[in-house]
Order: sequence, then C-alpha cells, then structure tokens
Amino acid sequence: MVRGIDSLRKREAMLLGVALFAAFAAGVFSPASAAAGDYESSFGFDISVPDVWLVLTRSAVAENADALLSPAGPSALASIPTELRRNVFDRISAGELEVFYRQDGVEEHFIDNVNVMMQPATLPTDANQLATICSILPDEFSRVFGRPISMEACEIRDVVNNRALYLQFDGAIPGTTTLQYQLERGRNATLVLTATAPTSNVPRMMGEFEDMVSSIRRQ
Repeated sequence: MVRGIDSLRKREAMLLGVALFAAFAAGVFSPASAAAGDYESSFGFDISVPDVWLVLTRSAVAENADALLSPAGPSALASIPTELRRNVFDRISAGELEVFYRQDGVEEHFIDNVNVMMQPATLPTDANQLATICSILPDEFSRVFGRPISMEACEIRDVVNNRALYLQFDGAIPGTTTLQYQLERGRNATLVLTATAPTSNVPRMMGEFEDMVSSIRRQ
C-alpha cells in the first residue's frame, strides 16, 4: 500500500466536491464581483485568463458559500453526501477557493468553470506510486458520487517548470468531463486547478485550460 493513500483518497474526494460546487457557483454570483485578464491570484501566482472568462476572488466565493447547503440551492447538489458538502462548505466559507467561469458559449444547464485551491499534499514520487494512485482513483470517485466514473488520463507532466499530476475523468454530473492539474508549490503543498465542462465542450475547454495553466507565473 502506498504511504498516505488514505489521505489521498480524502483529498481527491474533497477536490471532486469542490469541483461540483464550482460548477454551479457562477449562477449565484454577480458579475460585479469578478475581474478577468492578467490576474494576480491570492494563492501567490499570476495567470492570464481569457477575456470571455470571469474570475471570482476568494472573498466573493466565500460570501456565497451558503448555496452549497441551502435547500433552495441547485437540485443536483442534493445527491452529494452531507458530510462531503459540509467539509467543502467549511473550506469555501473560509475563503480557500477561487472560481473562474466562462461567460459565453456555455450550456444552459451548466457553466464551464475552473476552480483554484491549495492543498497540503505531495505528488507521487515514482512510477509505482503513480500507478497505484491511478488504479485507485476511479473506484474512489465512483464511490463518492454513486455512479461509475472512468479515468481518461492520469499522468505526471512538466508544466511551467514544475512537476504536475494531470487527471482527466468523467465529471460528477453525467455528461460533463473534469480536467485537473496538481502542481508542486514547495514542500508538502500543491496548487490545484480543476476545470469542468459539458463533454461536448471539452475540446474548447481543453485548449483554454491549457493556455491558462501554461500562463502561470510565480510571484
């Protein structure tokens, strides 16, 4: 068993919960709370966000965290286990999440989005650890969301002069796909960027997401 695999399972479940919340976040935020273009993240890096996207700061996201637990919130959130929703709520209300979302050319029922957060974690250090993690994650994702989740990619990449774990898998909501980069940001820390879009929008999302990630500059 890979050392720390239990904590990895909990971390990935949390990240999926955050990704699901972010999918609906744009529906409860006002455009006035957002900015785009060259953006200086409070997580300690600069990033270029296409003009067609908006950026929601951590404080803007935190102010609307109640939507995650509200009975009047998006109906699809009701399928997420209460404990996971509460854990995600705690992190969001503490201001631990930024959300980017696309303004134009999105599905009526789902908004293309990217969320950004930091995690106290390290990446796999060798091929055996990576293989073990990649074999475990599909079952963990399926368990958390109560339906089969397939993994299309699970690999280590070099991104902006950093090692990164790249994942691509079925989104928590049927008909969506999630792309995720986990970038090393020093000892026991990763910067996590998670993009989710309707599967029909994946080619466009993949191009825009790759451009965003490749534009990251360290401060």
